[in-house]
Amino acid sequence: MTVLAHEVAVPSEAATVTSADQETAITSATAAVAGDVEAALALANHQPAGEAAVRLRERLRERVRTLAVPAERYADLLPESRQKDIAAATVRFARKVARDCGSDPAIALRLLAKSVAHLARYTDLLRQARTASGAGLPGDAGAGSPPATRPRQVTTAPHRHR
Repeated sequence: MTVLAHEVAVPSEAATVTSADQETAITSATAAVAGDVEAALALANHQPAGEAAVRLRERLRERVRTLAVPAERYADLLPESRQKDIAAATVRFARKVARDCGSDPAIALRLLAKSVAHLARYTDLLRQARTASGAGLPGDAGAGSPPATRPRQVTTAPHRHR
């Protein structure tokens, strides 16, 4: 199947979060960027160098710059853990991709699309954590939550073959 650049529906701009404290009219950052992410992945497979792809890459770069602020805030608020390290590294990588993602337009579209999708997810998680009554971020002992406990580690002796 061949998809021409003018056949890919590029959704109109939706409001996004520009800071962790800003209220927005959209329900989900992920929903707001879903159309751009899908369009980028489709264009990457069929028409990565066309005019629509160029405009979409620029829009995705702007979305990375916009969503990186609340996504970074989310990562900062997580307790020290592997999850925090991954979230912080994802934000750093997304910013790097937005600055320069190489010369291959298909790879650039894919990297930008996936980066925007991850940042939007972190933005949604930050919003959910703030709106949940008395709940903290994942791994936090929020108000009314039982104290955090470490999971029991079960180890077994190595099996000996005779």
